[in-house]
Amino acid sequence: MRRTSIGTALVLTAVILGGLTACTSTDPGPDGGPTRAAGTPAQATKATPTSPVRIEDGFMPDLVGQSVMSAYGQLSGSMRFEDASGQGRVVPTGDARAEEWKVCTQQPKPGDAVADGQQLVIGAVKNTENC
Repeated sequence: MRRTSIGTALVLTAVILGGLTACTSTDPGPDGGPTRAAGTPAQATKATPTSPVRIEDGFMPDLVGQSVMSAYGQLSGSMRFEDASGQGRVVPTGDARAEEWKVCTQQPKPGDAVADGQQLVIGAVKNTENC
């Protein structure tokens, strides 16, 4: 009787594992990576410039060239966004207009350690302007 139970368990395990692997594909998706079946969770990937980088990691991410909206989404804590053109304009951060601005400068510099409570200063201009 015990052999039958173990054999049944092995068959069930094989069926379950076979069903799980049938949900994935090695065909390239629109971005060149493998496609996923609907409802299958995405795997974690290495951080890219548009991926959130937590300041809690202790180091300043490289934000130059990103939209203000993207940069704002990656930062936490005390921060100030300034008009790097010197025109004294208000740099939008919390709405769709922030996509129309790009980061030109940042303090601390990329890779520098960020202390708790340290103010982050981001200089930005409109996308149509030069840094």
